[in-house]
Amino acid sequence: MKGILGPLVLLALANATFTPAAMAQDAADNRRPMRILFESYDNQNWDLWSMRADGTERTNVTATPDIHELYPQASPDGQRIAFLVDEPKNGETHRSLWVMNADGSDRRLVSNAAREATWSPDGKRLAFPKQEFSRFQVKDFVSKGLYFYNVDDGTITEHPNKAIEHLYVLTWLADGNWIVSTVHGGMGFGHAIVAIEVNGNRVVDLKIPGCRPASSEDGKLLTWSSDDHTIHAGNLEMTDEGPQVVNLRVVHHDEKMHLYHPDFAPDGGYVTFSVGPGGRVAAKGPGQQTEVAEMIGVCGPWDIWIKKLDSPDPPTPLTDAADLSNKESEWTR
Repeated sequence: MKGILGPLVLLALANATFTPAAMAQDAADNRRPMRILFESYDNQNWDLWSMRADGTERTNVTATPDIHELYPQASPDGQRIAFLVDEPKNGETHRSLWVMNADGSDRRLVSNAAREATWSPDGKRLAFPKQEFSRFQVKDFVSKGLYFYNVDDGTITEHPNKAIEHLYVLTWLADGNWIVSTVHGGMGFGHAIVAIEVNGNRVVDLKIPGCRPASSEDGKLLTWSSDDHTIHAGNLEMTDEGPQVVNLRVVHHDEKMHLYHPDFAPDGGYVTFSVGPGGRVAAKGPGQQTEVAEMIGVCGPWDIWIKKLDSPDPPTPLTDAADLSNKESEWTR
């Protein structure tokens, strides 16, 4: 990765007003000790890592050399982390959803054959789809249904709309009434970002291109990958018909590199995202999957960058490692 991004790194560091000191001052001004979770492939193993918002103090949260953890999602209070686990069994991959304390202790199985989860605004529930087929497929949209896990008693209930299918990368809005997700080839959509009513059957097309939406903590902003090379943001407005996205603008665009997995800082002032070469990547080690580079479990030379929202300054890399794959950033306290 250094060979690919080296000149870009130097250019960004030379020209950007963002610095570790500036980020630390922003955190102090907001009285929020912000950190970033992410997945990283190191020593032939996927682990969940944590770092300060300036890229320092990189810490392995899971440190499980025989278990592959992916896709961290922090609870609103930062006390728990939901994540995916890939385990090889009888020559097949088995993906499951787990939850643990922020320090990696008290791991609990949520569901087998599960996909990406999102936390409710009060931190009491997780919403997640299950995989569509009995045999695991790495394709991110091969899912069926929408389920809710109650953190306190461990019960799981299904969403009332049984037609829900082919969801991936969900984000639960701050009002608690809507979940925004990508849908691919399901529910009458070819490829769309939609809002799903939590306690009803309505599905609203947000009419924005792309995938992998993430909302801000206050529910006023949405960011997403509008295409392979562009991260967008927009303002969320709640109407009688459901959420709408207005004031669309580009967070960052790169003509060559692929940009995916955006996420807001808790105060909505910064966006992190993954940067790397696109295309299909072959599995070359334990826990790796063969597919396009941005998908969960695919190991490519990717790194995490940060950009101040609505700023003309270029983004800055927070990781830069030729032998690692750093993706799926998730802000937490």
